Amino acid sequence: MIPRAWQKPLAFVVGMAVLVMWLLEGAEITQYMRMADELARMNQEITQLEQTNAALEKEIHLVKHDPFTLEKLARERLGYVKKGEVVYQLVEAQ
Repeated sequence: MIPRAWQKPLAFVVGMAVLVMWLLEGAEITQYMRMADELARMNQEITQLEQTNAALEKEIHLVKHDPFTLEKLARERLGYVKKGEVVYQLVEAQ
């Protein structure tokens, strides 16, 4: 049996220990929720990057194996013109 003089201080110490443990657990839960949000954001970013990579791989394949795509890109990006073609450029009036 615990002496009467020790009961209140002991109850206080035990109560404080429980409070500290509860606060630490709350911090761990907050950290867990933050990490779960970060994981979801990273998974979404990975999905977007995988889609971008797939589109780029498709474009690379077409450039390597499809003459029409290669010609289209050369015309659009590099301004190439076939021999004998006439190019018209439209300029906005000022």
